[in-house]
Amino acid sequence: MPAPSSRAAARLIARGAGLSLLAAATVPAYLTIAPAWRPLAARLGCAALVAIGCLRARAWARDALGAAPAGGVDAPPAPAPEVALDPRFLRLRDDLAAGARRRRYFDVVLWPRLRGLGAADLARPADRPGPGRRGPSLDAIEAVIARIEERP
Repeated sequence: MPAPSSRAAARLIARGAGLSLLAAATVPAYLTIAPAWRPLAARLGCAALVAIGCLRARAWARDALGAAPAGGVDAPPAPAPEVALDPRFLRLRDDLAAGARRRRYFDVVLWPRLRGLGAADLARPADRPGPGRRGPSLDAIEAVIARIEERP
C-alpha cells in the first residue's frame, strides 16, 4: 500500500489534469455560444462551481463533526441486536409464498402438508382468476389454516 503522502500527491495530480481537461472543453463551448448568451453561460458555470464547492464543504463539515468523540450523554444508543428468525418459520413462510405463486407447488408440497395438519375433508382453495397457473391467494390459504386451527 502506498504511503499517504504519495496517494495525496497522485490525487492532486489527477484533479489538476481533470480540471485542465474541463477548462479545455469549456473554452470552445463558451466561444461557440452567441455573444448575447455568454453572460448567462458564465453565471451558470460559476453557479455550478459554487454548488459543487458547497457540497464539498458540507461533506467536510459533516466528517469533522462525526469524527469528534461522543461523550456518555451524547453517544448514540447501541444498535439493536439483530432478530434471528427460526429457520422452520422461514421455511414455512417461503412455502406459503411459493404456494401462492405456483399452483404446482401448492398441489404437490403445500396442500399435502395442510391436509396432514387438518383432516381429509378440507376443501381445496379455488384457483385465482387470470392467466397462468398461479396458486390460491394468501387469503384463501389463510382461511384454510384458520379452519385447521378451529378443529379440536
